[in-house]
Amino acid sequence: MTTTQNTPYTQPTTVPISPTELRERLLRPYPSISPRVVVILLVIILILAWSWSASRPTEINRVSGIFDALGAMGDLLRRMAPPDFELARGTKNIINILGTDITIGWPVVITAVIETIQMAIIGTVAAVIMSIPLSLLAARNISPHPIVYQSVRFVLNFLRSIPELVYALLFVAAVGLGPFTGVLALAFSSVGSLTRLYAEAIEQIDPQQMNALRATGANGLQTFIYSVVPQALPLLISYSLVYFESNVRHATILGYVGAGGVGYKLFEYMGTSAYRKLFGTAIVLVVAVTIIDRLSSYLRQRFI
Repeated sequence: MTTTQNTPYTQPTTVPISPTELRERLLRPYPSISPRVVVILLVIILILAWSWSASRPTEINRVSGIFDALGAMGDLLRRMAPPDFELARGTKNIINILGTDITIGWPVVITAVIETIQMAIIGTVAAVIMSIPLSLLAARNISPHPIVYQSVRFVLNFLRSIPELVYALLFVAAVGLGPFTGVLALAFSSVGSLTRLYAEAIEQIDPQQMNALRATGANGLQTFIYSVVPQALPLLISYSLVYFESNVRHATILGYVGAGGVGYKLFEYMGTSAYRKLFGTAIVLVVAVTIIDRLSSYLRQRFI
């Protein structure tokens, strides 16, 4: 009968840091210049030089045209003031204030902005619903198999490579004009990037909590509900709100191809040179985006 001798566990020793050296490290705002930092800076400079070689102005570009464009923009701004608003039919009323007739009513652009926000809400919710199951397959620490992980990642890369306007053009040809086309374009254009963000949030969770639950006998579903979801939920909510803000702006552009919303009114006013109405639409849009941004920031502070 052989006996095994247990070797005592030795705690690894760490070299203490003197208070003076620790203070210097804390007060140093930037890392010290080392050969590695120099190599990284050289690589960055080479990448910038390589990029500039393809995007720099050539002999067919007129740099002085920038100043001409700025002058034309100033003239356009003068033609846009003061802002004007197209009023909906049946809402026009004329009131007299201090001997001056003033026309009041419901601006059409407000209805268009509300429609744009509605498109962004439904498009974002649809993207979230599709992204959650895909993110579970695209997260390295949860995906059931490396082949599934790589396949889903490839599909996400394909979805992200197609711009929103291309999705809008495809769905306009498939289902026709209107806000529903914009909803489909926003949903499918957001799935690729949103799923990737969800997957990265899931990959950042603490694996020790998952191991602790598995040690108690919890199955895969229970581990997911009580460990993965509580850790990743704040980031998932934050990413969803950020994408909702982004989809409001994207929905504005989709109106140019007939996908509904305020973008259609912008296209109409620009085509008819109604610059004062265009300025009024821009003001309402800026106010709406600012309100959404403040509301989104408030919600993120509550959940994170």
